[in-house]
Amino acid sequence: MGGFVTTTRVTHATPSALYAHTPNRNWECESKIPENAFKCKDIARQLIEDTPGKKIQVSYC
Repeated sequence: MGGFVTTTRVTHATPSALYAHTPNRNWECESKIPENAFKCKDIARQLIEDTPGKKIQVSYC
């Protein structure tokens, strides 16, 4: 997988479109998901646990 460059949070809606699927763009972390949203993973978990997110290499400049 390639990479991406962003000036926002990596869990922000625009860059997360590369690696996550969610019914709500604001569900960046567990605390933002309502209790009645069963079986939904937040964007941050998808980045860490799921493919292709977990295969992204992080570089700092």
